[in-house]
Amino acid sequence: MKILEINHMKKSFDDLEVIKDISLAVNEGEVLSIIGPSGSGKSTVLRCAAMLEKMDSGELIYLGEYAAHNTEGKSTYISKKELRRFHKYYGLVFQNFNLFPHYTVLKNITDAPMTVEKVSKKAAEERAMVLLKKLGLEDKRDAYPYQLSGGQQQRVSIARALALQPKILFFDEPTSALDPELTGEVLKVIKELAKEKMTMIIVTHEMQFAKELSDRIIFMENGRIQEEGTPEQLFSTENTRVKDFIGKFAM
Repeated sequence: MKILEINHMKKSFDDLEVIKDISLAVNEGEVLSIIGPSGSGKSTVLRCAAMLEKMDSGELIYLGEYAAHNTEGKSTYISKKELRRFHKYYGLVFQNFNLFPHYTVLKNITDAPMTVEKVSKKAAEERAMVLLKKLGLEDKRDAYPYQLSGGQQQRVSIARALALQPKILFFDEPTSALDPELTGEVLKVIKELAKEKMTMIIVTHEMQFAKELSDRIIFMENGRIQEEGTPEQLFSTENTRVKDFIGKFAM
């Protein structure tokens, strides 16, 4: 089953055309990694998929339902009220954690289920503690973000995204703000999610990680998909631009 489908996405900021024409689909249980140089439009694809930005044209479809249609070359979104139910389909993990600094770890995780899903406090806290235990953070429930390492903050951010029980998780450079030691603990969590068949799109510069984890990899540049395939296909490609890019990052 297709969880997400994007058809002919285009997006400009003022006169800068960031996404020129992107189409992709992600099936249930699939891990798709997006790689490419800075400024290629990778993060913008995620932000448009998560409706933090609106596409200029193109279609956005979750579980066969249209969030945005293409009408005469422009994206037409369904009503705000209808869009609300789409938000439960996905979770987003940012590179800079984006935790509420004045909330404890537990409140950071329980806030959305209680306000968005109207889950009871007891049920939300039970769900949160299961996630904290899974991510090795159960002793941090009453800590505040400033008391945590970057790796711990990112794991809390992942727990917060999982608390809404999404169908798909978006990761936008989840380790770029972390040093190598802390990067490892976050990548380990993402690998565990992949084993559990969590559907994910991961924008990353961790080439070895993308190679080990992904079912498919997309190489983006200049607002377009330049190459797409399995890790084996991408890492053995004859495309000199992709080879050159991977070679710079691969260990």
